[in-house]
Amino acid sequence: MILFRVVMGFGLLNCLLLTVAVVTPLTVKGLSYGWAQAPSLMIFHVLVSAAIVYATKEKMRGSDLGHKAFPASIMSYVLWLCMALRWLAQ
Repeated sequence: MILFRVVMGFGLLNCLLLTVAVVTPLTVKGLSYGWAQAPSLMIFHVLVSAAIVYATKEKMRGSDLGHKAFPASIMSYVLWLCMALRWLAQ
């Protein structure tokens, strides 16, 4: 149960990070992470963060959807992270 709360907090923290990045672009390794610089990466970040939060809520409720979507949302975040690391490596 604690793991799900940690993952939920992580998803909400990602949503907060995105909100900050939309208002003022964040600089990471000399690249700006903002709407004008990386819109597609931010759109995927929103979708993945929302999927993590929703799947965690469903998993905590004990629904079948949560049991199937929780691992998939974690894996989608890993894939998004690979995309972000590739973007940073340019």
